Amino acid sequence: MRTYYVDETGFTGEDLLAADQPIFLQATNDLSEDEADRLIASTFGGLGSTELKYSRLARGGRHQDRIVEFIGILAQDPLRAGAWIAHKEFAMMTLIVDWWMEPLAYEAGLNLYKDGANHGMANMLYFCLESYWSKGFRRKVLEHFQRMLRTRTLERYTECQLLIEKARRHATGDPTREELLRYLSVSFMLLGYDHVRRMPERALDIALTGLVQLGHMWTERHSGPWSVVHDQSSNMSKQKWIWDAYSAETMPPAKFENPGTVARFPMNVTQTRFGDSAQEKQLQICDVLAGACSAFARFDKTDADHLAYRDRLGAAGIENFFTGVMWPVPEVTPEGLGRRGWDGNIALEYLTQNMRAKRPEPKP
Repeated sequence: MRTYYVDETGFTGEDLLAADQPIFLQATNDLSEDEADRLIASTFGGLGSTELKYSRLARGGRHQDRIVEFIGILAQDPLRAGAWIAHKEFAMMTLIVDWWMEPLAYEAGLNLYKDGANHGMANMLYFCLESYWSKGFRRKVLEHFQRMLRTRTLERYTECQLLIEKARRHATGDPTREELLRYLSVSFMLLGYDHVRRMPERALDIALTGLVQLGHMWTERHSGPWSVVHDQSSNMSKQKWIWDAYSAETMPPAKFENPGTVARFPMNVTQTRFGDSAQEKQLQICDVLAGACSAFARFDKTDADHLAYRDRLGAAGIENFFTGVMWPVPEVTPEGLGRRGWDGNIALEYLTQNMRAKRPEPKP
């Protein structure tokens, strides 16, 4: 049985707007124990540490040469590893579309998952809230929606509604601004607070999304059966029951070709367990890869030292590991998004019909 390992960096739960951690990233590899030992010995030998951690290696830039060398060696066979990355502020925008706008579109008989309309809407709102107002206004809108969708209290719901209504009043006479805010405001009138109150728990947690993308990547590379080891310090345990149902070898055969990825079922995962990175070197490799990939993608750091380090990581081939992204792009049309003829509802209907996930009863 083949095994792949997964670890993450930048996880902040349902708080997708933590200013000091704008990126969430999951890294993976399928190295054997011997392969992992050789890679670590060849790049980090002699450090005197029993467990590699990117945060320690990168502190003060002391071991950047070793990290770059590590990336270069691993990139020689990029099919043995991968990374999924999310721009968390943009991820929050996509969740507003999914949880706040799509349900209303569905009630009106519109399929927001056809031709990538949901992705186009998220891109449009992300860029237009900045260009027609400011980054600060976009941030305020995202913060209010996040508080509303996390707490689901009437107080936070009212605060968010008042923010959008006030902005609409100030936009009176500007048809473009009025139209942009209408996309956000109409659900307050037609869905209301009951819709927010009935939302499922952990609706803003994107960790499972990344694991699913990485799982499909491995299924395309090898049919399995697979065993999955996730770092035990992660928060995936809270959603493992969903993952187990989604990845089960009992799912009926199906294939959904999406732009940039193929979702093939069954994923043939026979076991998922949580491992101790101190004991499993493959998880340490995931940690270092995740940290390096996140550093490479940090759009908010522009000092000369960081940019030079970023260039060296790029030259070592780090971009070869990015197999999935959740990132804003200035594209809104089906053609621009590469989603003409694509319908996400087909896959959703398959999952609804075939997943038999039952949340475990809480322990007394």
